[in-house]
Amino acid sequence: MPNVLLITSDQHNPFVTGYAGDPLARTPNLDALAEAGTTFSAAYTNSPICMPARASLATGQYSSAIGAYDNGAPYQREQAESLGHRLRANARPAVTFGKLHFDDETDSGFDAYLPLQAKRGYLGARLGWARGNAPPSPIMSDHVRDAGVGVSEYELYDRHTTQAACRWLTTEAPSGTPWFAHVSFAYPHYPFRAPADSLPADDVDVPLPPAWRPEDWPHNPELDEHRHMMGIDAEPFTEDELRQLRWVYTAMVQFVDRQVGEVLAALDGSGAADDTVVIYTSDHGDMLGGHGFAMKSLMYDASARVPMLIVGPGVGRDVVEGAAVSLVDVYPTAVDVMGLPAIDADAELPGASLRDVAPDRIAFSEYHGPSSTAASYMVRRDRWKYVAHMAADTRPQLFDLVADPHELDDRVDAEPDIAADLDAELHSILDPEATDLRIRAGQAEQLAAAEPPPAGGAPKRTAYGTLARGWSVPSPAIMAIVDPDGP
Repeated sequence: MPNVLLITSDQHNPFVTGYAGDPLARTPNLDALAEAGTTFSAAYTNSPICMPARASLATGQYSSAIGAYDNGAPYQREQAESLGHRLRANARPAVTFGKLHFDDETDSGFDAYLPLQAKRGYLGARLGWARGNAPPSPIMSDHVRDAGVGVSEYELYDRHTTQAACRWLTTEAPSGTPWFAHVSFAYPHYPFRAPADSLPADDVDVPLPPAWRPEDWPHNPELDEHRHMMGIDAEPFTEDELRQLRWVYTAMVQFVDRQVGEVLAALDGSGAADDTVVIYTSDHGDMLGGHGFAMKSLMYDASARVPMLIVGPGVGRDVVEGAAVSLVDVYPTAVDVMGLPAIDADAELPGASLRDVAPDRIAFSEYHGPSSTAASYMVRRDRWKYVAHMAADTRPQLFDLVADPHELDDRVDAEPDIAADLDAELHSILDPEATDLRIRAGQAEQLAAAEPPPAGGAPKRTAYGTLARGWSVPSPAIMAIVDPDGP
């Protein structure tokens, strides 16, 4: 049976790759994977924010079903067994390198190298718990305005992750027993710091995102709330700021591509490449200023879609697959590839193996986090994407992504039958209203029980430049790896 090498990044907008036709990005290693395997052009996160997305990736289940619904509820074993536990029970080596974002006290089921884990109760979690009752926080938009060339701890952390993964692949990976290895990079997640050795070519125009001008922004109460909470409505991004962001972000993606290339070279050098299925994906995307938004948390494709590539035995070569898939499909893919015995719980998993995708499948995503007053849900099937908002007075949205890939033409009034059909699909997955009320009640309880947040302040600066502002101080876990002797 083949091995599985899962490579993930954090916050990779799926359009910023060479194989996707981006005019600026040069991603030869990801492009080579696309040519050698199957590219999923309708792949989605199951929640466009870090911790819930990673919980779905680990367990093959939707985050609301297991209680991992926001960045204050990272994956822990009590919520569900992970793929790592399944592999361990079948005596299959399961290792991870780099960012996990699981609960720092949980047994994830994986042997972890350099893990970046999650702490409960930091300010980002509180902003989610206080949905609708928190003051605006310009932290995210400040990161956009701060984009520039420099070094961050995340870059150094990713370099260490690459080194550890390559060392394991070439000297420690077992032979004769199928193994699962997850190499998880923190880039291109903010802070937006462009590695000097990964800068884009300077002879190509830097593209601007769709509907970035305020006069072109789409509006409804929930979208307006997102912009207000991020401070974007009061101070919209300028053209220069967005071009600078895109240039820096592209450099970060190109840095990830180089790390992917080093890992693939180590796999090839180990002699195991021909007997390994390689998957590349990300936890979610990045809006990059599109439609008047920063970062993630939205159901627009720049945020909710992810790159998804698969290469290896049993996978079509140089294929672009348009069927809808999502992160929950990684778990059953590993079970399929590695020939694990079936268990009763498999029938309850919403995903399916990426080696055998039905054309009429749907992808589902949900958001229950900061900058929102209530849940948003997305269903993608074939060319259509339906977004339902639970916020008061907020109507659903419907987009024909073949005719309108930039999501500029809301068709919910023009295509009522399609909207109704996809709304029925949503209700077949969960009760959207009841799930929203249950999660918001739980978040209110967590907020009431939380300790007071730490005092805010000026940007926290380190020897490697500005990592983040106020609440997001350099992680001790990162610093122990990249600078064990201190600054």
